[in-house]
Amino acid sequence: SKELMFNKELEEFSRSLGANLFGVCLRERVDDKFFGISEEIYKDLPFVISIGVRLSSRILEEIVDRPTRLYFFHYQRTNILLDTLAIRLANYIQEKGYNAIPIPASQIVDWENQRAHLSHKHVAVCAGLGWIGRNNLFVCEEYGAQVRLVSVITDIPLDPGRPVEKDCGSCRACISVCPCGAIKEDPKEFDHLGCFHYIREICKKVNLGRQYICGVCVKVCKGKRSLT
Repeated sequence: SKELMFNKELEEFSRSLGANLFGVCLRERVDDKFFGISEEIYKDLPFVISIGVRLSSRILEEIVDRPTRLYFFHYQRTNILLDTLAIRLANYIQEKGYNAIPIPASQIVDWENQRAHLSHKHVAVCAGLGWIGRNNLFVCEEYGAQVRLVSVITDIPLDPGRPVEKDCGSCRACISVCPCGAIKEDPKEFDHLGCFHYIREICKKVNLGRQYICGVCVKVCKGKRSLT
C-alpha cells in the first residue's frame, strides 16, 4: 500500500543519514505531551515520526558518578545530528508535497519538570520502539537507554506502529547506581525533582553550563547490542 511504501522509504532515508531506530505513532496519542508549541501548526498533521540514534557505549563506560567532558560533548553532538536528521527528513517529506515539522531533540522548555517541546520518549513508546524504564528514560531492547531521540510531525501517509507489551522485567541495574536515589521500583514513582537537583549541582561542579545531564543510569542500561 501507499502508506507502507512511505514508511519503508522514509525509514531507508533516515537510516542512510545515521538513524538507528525509526517508528511512527498517531499524533493524537501524544497530544498531551506537547509543551510550548501552538496547536494551530500541527492539529491537521496526523502522524509523528520517531527517530533514534545510539550513543557510544565506550564513552558511557568512562562515567562513574557524574558526566565526563567527553560524554557532554558526545551528547551535544548527538543532539545536533538528530536535529539535522529531523530537518533533512522534514525537507524530504516537503519535497514530496506534504507538510512536516521537525521538533528539536533537546530544546528544554521546563528544566525543573524535564519537559521539551514534545516528549520524544512518549512518541517512541507509542510508535512501538520501546518503553519507559525505571530510570524514567526511553528504553529499547537493542540499545537499552543508550539512545537519543527526535521527532517529526507530518501528514505524509504512514502506517503507525503499536506500543509493545514489554518493560524492564527483572533488571534493576539503574536503581543501585543512581547517585541520588531517584529511581524506584515503580517507574511512576521516579523522583523528578531529586534527579534534577542532583544533576544541577553536579553540572555546576564540572562546569557544564545549563546543559543538565548525568549519564550514570544510561551507562548501565545497555540493551542487547550496546556491547557488540
